[in-house]
Amino acid sequence: MIFPTDRTHPRTGASHPPWAPTRRAGHHRAVSTPTIVLLHGQPDTSASFQPLRRRLREQLPGVRVLTPDRPGYGANPRPALGYAGNVEWLLGWLAGAGAGPTVLVGHSWAGGIALLAGAQAPDRVAGLVLLASVGPSCLLAVDRLLAAPVAGELIAWGTLQLGRPLISRRARHLVISQQDVADRPYARTSGLAMRHRPVWRSFLTEQRALLRELPAIEHSLARIDLPTAVISGTRDPLIPAETPRQLHRRIDGSTEHRIDGGGHDLQLREPVAVARLVAEFARPLIDDRSAARAAGDVS
Repeated sequence: MIFPTDRTHPRTGASHPPWAPTRRAGHHRAVSTPTIVLLHGQPDTSASFQPLRRRLREQLPGVRVLTPDRPGYGANPRPALGYAGNVEWLLGWLAGAGAGPTVLVGHSWAGGIALLAGAQAPDRVAGLVLLASVGPSCLLAVDRLLAAPVAGELIAWGTLQLGRPLISRRARHLVISQQDVADRPYARTSGLAMRHRPVWRSFLTEQRALLRELPAIEHSLARIDLPTAVISGTRDPLIPAETPRQLHRRIDGSTEHRIDGGGHDLQLREPVAVARLVAEFARPLIDDRSAARAAGDVS
């Protein structure tokens, strides 16, 4: 993958691939910067978050907004992992990125990553945003079919491998049509990277992990002791309306926000509304944690 030569990467502002821990002279970079991390769903890449990232950077100057490619997608060379593996990857990546007070924004499948990371490492996370996220009551009949032995392989391979040209054209049109002109070269490059990945295997791995690890995600809800915002669209065809309601009920102190007319890909189709909600949620958390760190109250 080709990165800009001005030493600033379009996703991270850094000169290295966003999935790689930042190292200097063999050590993690000694930086602690207020950070928002946008975690894409499946099958997807960080390109779908560029409209939201751009607006968040405008509303929260001084805050890094990072959009890594998760294992199995885009420029990340690692194979796809289940939820536990994604959490391990994320926490290692955050340490390498020198992230300070961090708000995790998990879209769809990746909402489960945010929840488990928040439950497992609350000292590393300032808050959670669950964007059209998986959760209680999220499984549809098609989810079980897509994860089934033999049938899952056939459907995933037939749709995402044989149907790749058609899906790629539609995805490219959707993603690029929603991008600012300055972000379109990155979106195209991200799409090219996906052409060389066995996306159907990544999707199948994660689909099976959803069924296998959803009980652990649901169990984690009672252990979430972090500010949490649950954002969903009123016309989401993939996540039942009961799921965000249950997330809100079962996470103490959480807030729920419904975007009227919004579908599933809120980061692409409703970036202005989502950016406003995320910025309003994240600003006081990042400011408070940054002040606490400066005073030596937060490690």
